[in-house]
Amino acid sequence: MGKEVKKAPVAAISKKPSGSLRLYALVVGIIGFALYLNTMKNGYCLDDFNAIPKNSFVQEGIAGIPKLMTIDFWYFENLNLGYYRPLSLVTFAIEHSFFGENTAVNHIDNALLYGLSGFMLFMFLMQLFPARNPAFAFLISLIFMTNPLHTEVVANIKSRDEILSFLNTFIALNLAFKYTSSKSRKDLIWSIVFFYLALLSKETAVVGLALIPLFLYYAGLKIPVVLKRSIVYVGASILFFMQKRYFLGGNTARIPNDIINYPYVASSVRLPSLFHLFGFSLQKLIYPLPLSYDYSYNQIPASHWSDFWAILGLLSFIALAYVCVKGILKRSVWSLGLAIFFITIAPMLGFVMLRGGIMAERFLYAPVLGFALILVYALGHIANQMKDKTVKLLDWIKTNAIATGVVLVLCSFYSVATVQRNPAWKDNISLFGTDSEHALNSAQVHRHYGTALVEAAAAEKDTLKKRQFEVKGVSELQKAIAIDSEFGEAYCEIGYAYQGVYLVNDSAVKYFRKAIETAPGLVTSYNNLGVIYQNTGRMKLASYYYNKALEVNPHYPDAIQHAADLKKATGLDVHEMPEEIDNHNSQVVKTLTSNVTPKTPQDVEFVNYFNQGAALVSKGDYETAIPYLKKAEALKPEHEQTMLELANCYGLTKKYPTAIAMYKKILKYYPSDVAVMGNLSVTYQATGQNAKADSVRAEINKRK
Repeated sequence: MGKEVKKAPVAAISKKPSGSLRLYALVVGIIGFALYLNTMKNGYCLDDFNAIPKNSFVQEGIAGIPKLMTIDFWYFENLNLGYYRPLSLVTFAIEHSFFGENTAVNHIDNALLYGLSGFMLFMFLMQLFPARNPAFAFLISLIFMTNPLHTEVVANIKSRDEILSFLNTFIALNLAFKYTSSKSRKDLIWSIVFFYLALLSKETAVVGLALIPLFLYYAGLKIPVVLKRSIVYVGASILFFMQKRYFLGGNTARIPNDIINYPYVASSVRLPSLFHLFGFSLQKLIYPLPLSYDYSYNQIPASHWSDFWAILGLLSFIALAYVCVKGILKRSVWSLGLAIFFITIAPMLGFVMLRGGIMAERFLYAPVLGFALILVYALGHIANQMKDKTVKLLDWIKTNAIATGVVLVLCSFYSVATVQRNPAWKDNISLFGTDSEHALNSAQVHRHYGTALVEAAAAEKDTLKKRQFEVKGVSELQKAIAIDSEFGEAYCEIGYAYQGVYLVNDSAVKYFRKAIETAPGLVTSYNNLGVIYQNTGRMKLASYYYNKALEVNPHYPDAIQHAADLKKATGLDVHEMPEEIDNHNSQVVKTLTSNVTPKTPQDVEFVNYFNQGAALVSKGDYETAIPYLKKAEALKPEHEQTMLELANCYGLTKKYPTAIAMYKKILKYYPSDVAVMGNLSVTYQATGQNAKADSVRAEINKRK
């Protein structure tokens, strides 16, 4: 592969790919497909639920396709984020029509589409670099296909939108290059059609308007010709955005006031945070591990211009942009790789700058191509074998053993990391539990993990396992609140833990009301309050809260059903707060976090011991947690959360008498805490003291 080629003649573009090139492309595709075969055992995870089982139009199958073409992706969550991505939803509907709710089919189709992307990528690179040995395109494609940063996209069914966007873009590019040599309008028309399909897959495919002229320019076309060829794709984009506006309406997308997913919304931090994330993205491209599905608040804290990483990111941006711009006029391959990187990472940078949004590994899906191109070119340049087109690929590999060896070792490392990462996407508990170990500062990860554990506790029949899920789940949710004290979803999930698992309505209501206070747009809090009031015979309040839920989200199925059933049974349809007093409405809701704000050296020592103990509890290491919690309790003997964590640890390590003594101690300080009474009752039952357990339960029922 040898000296820099400044300009490739247009005539060099292959008119018809040879059989051997298709074979190499097939090998790339098969490798990409094979890397994700182990996802077939996975179920739904993360946003898969919103895309498939919770999407009523997808559940209608083919009959629902016309409706899918008219809605925002988050329609059934009553959100308008401006995400018009119907094509992946259409494919889910087709799968549902033929195979029902079959996650193995969903996953295998993602892997097939990913493999096809690798095939099309190799074929395109051979057209873009016709004078180079096929090894150049082959090694670039291998690095791209094996990169573990792609696991979020391929292993997560919902992220098919990203795969389809990339695939359709590169089909369009292949056809655009074919048109350059064939002059057949059919090729041009199909190229425009596939570019339009890329936009229907994900709006970020609009970066193709920069990629298409860039690649045509590097193919040797003169700038006026490049502009003329590219203008038709602008027309396709205009058509797409007109269609989006027609179906989603002309209203501006409603961006939630949500620091979790929009942590850089403050104008003073947007620009420095943008450059910090730019530098972080470069680091992930160079060394992608550890992988995480979430980088939201406060995993990568907002930056200021005084932060080292923001300055380093800015300097990196300026240096790379300078090299890129300087080399484009010379058609430098270095500059091409950098241009691909800058163009394809632009949507993420725009998301940060315009909305204060987060970074995610899926945003690096296409930028990996720029990195792969630069890396292989650098290795080939060192080997001084840049353009021997006549040598067969296998012979070239033998001749350039060092360059090839580096790529193959890297791809082997990538492949192992990919295959090992895929099982984490099996289900929510697996994913959230895996990533909670290294995403220590992400409130969202702890909230997700806690929610999944609480749901597992609600379904679990074994008493000991149920308790383990309960304790760890609530502990994870408390960690989320410790990171963000205004995290409404976390309060809501703790409320659900008390409602559906501990069966303590009084505490559940407190947490649901705190959730409404901090996140008034969270529909489940209103609905769950309605359920509690209905179950306790307060029907007017139940009707009111069901209707409040429907005000927040008119499409929420549980609230629709509950409101209708209650109205049918009682005739009630209350829309104003009833005269019946909501006792919890008049209460001042106390701070529900377990944190103590350090003010003295003793406070600092307490917080350190408590946090170490709580961290061990979250890992299930209850025995090791006990000494830390005991030290924390000695410093603050009346701190309820410390005593509760300690009592739970005693119970889970079967030190039942000590656990009972600790629960009684808590009740001396907090006699109205029915949640602790519930724990005491369960512990009595575990020791065979059924009469005492029944007595405590009877007291709980009186207080309800």
